[in-house]
Amino acid sequence: MSVIGEEVEVVRSTDPSKVGRKGTVVLETAKTLLLVSGGRKVRVEKSGILLRVSGSGKGVSGEELSGRLEDRLGARSR
Repeated sequence: MSVIGEEVEVVRSTDPSKVGRKGTVVLETAKTLLLVSGGRKVRVEKSGILLRVSGSGKGVSGEELSGRLEDRLGARSR
């Protein structure tokens, strides 16, 4: 699953300061997501978060997104 380009909101996090953060995912690393909202950038660790993806309203845990995107996508086709 890729969330790049998706509008997301952090609904639960082990870091309370990240809860409620919203933005468009513009970059994904093995351990973090970079959100942009109103010209501001916020880096959020994947570990310990739950995201709500706008449009679908689907909840996605950071653990589902752990690792590099290309490794997750490649693992399905092996």
